Amino acid sequence: MKKIFVLALLIVALVSSACAAAPANKIGFLARLNTTEEEFHTIIHNSWNTNSWSIFSSQHENDEVKFFDTMASMIMAVKAQQVKEIVLPKVTAEYVIQANPELAVCCAAKTKYPMSLAMGFRKDDRIFQDRFNLAITALEDSWKLVELQWAYLSATDFEKLTPVTFPKFEGADTIKVAITGDLPPIDFINSQGSPSGFNVALLAEIARLLKINIELIQVDSNARTAALTSKRADVVFWYETSEDYTWKYDAGEDVILSTPYYSWNEFLHLTLKEK
Repeated sequence: MKKIFVLALLIVALVSSACAAAPANKIGFLARLNTTEEEFHTIIHNSWNTNSWSIFSSQHENDEVKFFDTMASMIMAVKAQQVKEIVLPKVTAEYVIQANPELAVCCAAKTKYPMSLAMGFRKDDRIFQDRFNLAITALEDSWKLVELQWAYLSATDFEKLTPVTFPKFEGADTIKVAITGDLPPIDFINSQGSPSGFNVALLAEIARLLKINIELIQVDSNARTAALTSKRADVVFWYETSEDYTWKYDAGEDVILSTPYYSWNEFLHLTLKEK
């Protein structure tokens, strides 16, 4: 009996050792530009931060963060099982599932402080920042901002969203705006390559208010700040921000932000469906 007990202990020890030695699973995120995977991992795993990522912290303690430069590469990685799960804002996850039916929700998470999107400007372009902030405030006051959110973020078939057309003002300034298409249906380019979605619709309304012409430039998510600092773009739609200081890891010192124009606190973890 004693030998059997000792053998059982050895088996448990070996299994535990094998589990401890097994490589950690990876969870995919779109890259935050002003931090590393290791720093981001620390933020979402710290015990004092449990209220910020309640489910991620409690259920994924041994998982590693993997950054991706584009949404397409992140989706390809989870389909190829190079990462266990990918984490996206709820509205974006719903779009991804609709476009990729082989993916499914495996769990959900909420942040204590809402995450927000803001536009980015070069730090010496405070006049642009002020003008865009005034336009955002006017759209909030008129409820147009809420109307756009409802129209573009509550759609049941995102591919049917009407491509956005921009007003043209003869002799007016042309502002170059970088979009990514990497956060649909917020930042969205449809299957025909036409810009649509909430960001672009909001931008068209800002153009009407400020009487400016808009030239859209598509960049990868990881090229947002480079587009600004190289002056390829005057404005970037979008940077992620939050009232929680630990989340100000997207826009760096060379970028100033507009008033936030969209917020959320729900994320979904997506994984490949079991066959």
